[in-house]
Amino acid sequence: MLMDVSNQKALKKRLIVLALITCLVSHSTLVLALEGGEKPIYQSSEPCEYFEELTFNSTAANASIKWQVELGHRLPGSEPSYQLRESIKENLTEWQFSEDTHSRENFNLTNLVATFEPENSSGQEIFFVAHYDSRDRAERDDNESMRDKPIDGANDGASGVAVLIELAKVIPNINQNHTIKLLFTDGEDQGERPGIYGSKAWVENKTDSELNNISAFIVVDMIGDADLHFTHVWPGSSELWLTISPLAKATGLVEGELDCNGNLGEDVFDIETSTGVIDDHVAAHERGVPAIDLIDIRSGEGAGEWGGYWHTHNDTIDKVSAESLGKIGRLLELGLRSSSWTIENDFTPEEQSNETVSDISEDKWESVETYKSAGIVSLVIVLCLFSIIFILDYRIKKV
Repeated sequence: MLMDVSNQKALKKRLIVLALITCLVSHSTLVLALEGGEKPIYQSSEPCEYFEELTFNSTAANASIKWQVELGHRLPGSEPSYQLRESIKENLTEWQFSEDTHSRENFNLTNLVATFEPENSSGQEIFFVAHYDSRDRAERDDNESMRDKPIDGANDGASGVAVLIELAKVIPNINQNHTIKLLFTDGEDQGERPGIYGSKAWVENKTDSELNNISAFIVVDMIGDADLHFTHVWPGSSELWLTISPLAKATGLVEGELDCNGNLGEDVFDIETSTGVIDDHVAAHERGVPAIDLIDIRSGEGAGEWGGYWHTHNDTIDKVSAESLGKIGRLLELGLRSSSWTIENDFTPEEQSNETVSDISEDKWESVETYKSAGIVSLVIVLCLFSIIFILDYRIKKV
């Protein structure tokens, strides 16, 4: 049955809109398939079986922050920055170290990498990451005359470094079958807008094969605040985030959930809430590395997001808490002891089809092949729609 010209034009417009929507769907699904690759499947474990073995020293971590601040401002290329790196190397005698220097903007930065590789290493690498530089300005300070002066960075910088140093003392006593690396990045907090220069430079100088060995890339930043509060941070690996929830519950950091001692947890990890954060995890994430960021973006009791003491001269040693450092230190140690970040290569997505992303989403994770199939089907539909549009356009012109 022939349609009149007006009906044909209306149908053509509807088909064009449908084609555009289908194009967006096909693009999204194909990007997920091509960029995401095969998703890591982490070893299932019971964290509470290892809870009594935890030995992280929160008091020593707090003392480390005090020592770092007393060194002075840890700006790239400065003497305090050099002294901090040398101290880390001197005190972690069971680790191997390497340094990489890069020129960025108007300064030279130095990344420090510590490696602990057991004899029976599987080849998988777990990275713990913290920036060791302190902010070169206090642009959010109430005192305008002090806004161009560098800050102490007790929480924003020193807290993450302190936890990694104390964790490094524990790791040689943990029976591990994979390589552990600590990445102390420089230049994260420099520039008008923090430039995350160190992590970008580190990733830029890695080959795909080197990055493929990393099973987990966990950034810790601003973790010493006495009023500690975390949310799920994006962008980042959803699969890696799933490993944090049972560890947080086990260590008593999730409100209403029982910890390993049967006590109700406190409100520290609100993983159901998501927050966008640009930090040292982003460059690795963009290269396909399973990366996440443990960061408290509310600095001080009652502070809002990116408020309180953050980037002010109030980011001082008296604002950090040994108890808070211990909470994150124990969580990381428990993750290692329970092999929470070891990828099970023998498993397939189908074998874990009953697992749900309970703390991030209720949807089950689909395999990469599903995304590919959906993308191909979407492209076929688009081609058919444009064929119909072409025929209609030809008929309208003929009329």
